[in-house]
Amino acid sequence: MKTMSKNKITRTTCVILMVMASAWPALAYPPDNAAVLYYRASLTYHVNDAMTDKVNDIVKGKAEIDDEIREYVKENRHAIKYFVDAGEASHCDWGLDYSEGMELQMPQFAPLRTLARIVMVRTKISTKSADYNEALDLCLSLHKAGSHIGGDGVLISYLVGLSFNALANQGIMDILPHISDNPEILIRLRGQVFEVSGKLPSLTASLNRDMSVCGQHIDKEKAAYILDELLLGEQISKEKARIIRQADENFFKASKEYYLSHQAALLTAIELPYPESYEQLVRLGEKLGSDSKDNPNAMLTSLIVPAIDRVFCLDVKSKTHFNAIKTAIEVYLIKARTGKLPDALPAGLPGDLFSGKAFKYEKNADGFILSCQGKDLSKDKIYEYEFKVKK
Repeated sequence: MKTMSKNKITRTTCVILMVMASAWPALAYPPDNAAVLYYRASLTYHVNDAMTDKVNDIVKGKAEIDDEIREYVKENRHAIKYFVDAGEASHCDWGLDYSEGMELQMPQFAPLRTLARIVMVRTKISTKSADYNEALDLCLSLHKAGSHIGGDGVLISYLVGLSFNALANQGIMDILPHISDNPEILIRLRGQVFEVSGKLPSLTASLNRDMSVCGQHIDKEKAAYILDELLLGEQISKEKARIIRQADENFFKASKEYYLSHQAALLTAIELPYPESYEQLVRLGEKLGSDSKDNPNAMLTSLIVPAIDRVFCLDVKSKTHFNAIKTAIEVYLIKARTGKLPDALPAGLPGDLFSGKAFKYEKNADGFILSCQGKDLSKDKIYEYEFKVKK
């Protein structure tokens, strides 16, 4: 499964867009299917490599907003509008044929990733102009896009969705200090965040779908595609490729049984509490690597299945960050109503998914810090989230 650059998608996406749009009643806007507007946005935004680099630097905090970037964002106002409007649609059907398996092309994600960063820059411009409601709405549109992209997709689309969620989380964190004394905006934001939280995609569903789609290639005829791709990327030896090409039906039957067993083990593992889940996923990955050396039945599974422990940690990190934002909103509301920060967190707030416990809470001179009580075991790191208050 692949994404591709914008100059390769125009004809394909135009056809898809016209077909999908024709299914809706005349003049209906926005359409019920968010994909129609995302496709439209991906075709509308202005491509400019130099400005793309500048947008990326601004998002990373390495450059400041200037008149040139303001003009570029203005040029993309129509694409931004389609992107934001898409978030209000009830569902998102990309019109993908998952029966294609790993040959499936997903051309829309490359331009949408670029456009998401342009939306993030627009958020920063709105924040500088003190239009905080608009800035927050733009951030939430990124969360909605993340759910639309990752909600019914495979692991690639799920990871693209997570990257949108990460942008949105950072954007909201940057805005919160400016509205820390405004209960009206905070209450509005709390409601919007609650709504978005209920639509976050499931890693379990995405992994199950991904493995079902990729598993189609554990077949004598379809395996050729995997081998050609892996040989091109030098990810498999010519000897292993030869063995698989010459294998009989019994080999593929036994390989499929191994694959389904591994799939079931992964799906069970990611439902466990974080530390146990991570350890199980690491062990399963190590076992797969070991089996693929001595057990021919594990060979195809080792070529198809990615490092799920890394995807899992990214998922937990993203959702924990969002939980920290939800918790911070409640702290800000207390500050806005009473004039001071609470001495301790109220009970029942969303917690740290790495430990399954509430965040540690500490006041400082600038505001407060929420810290995880459990480590991201993939990086041996404890995350802290610093929230400032308006002076």
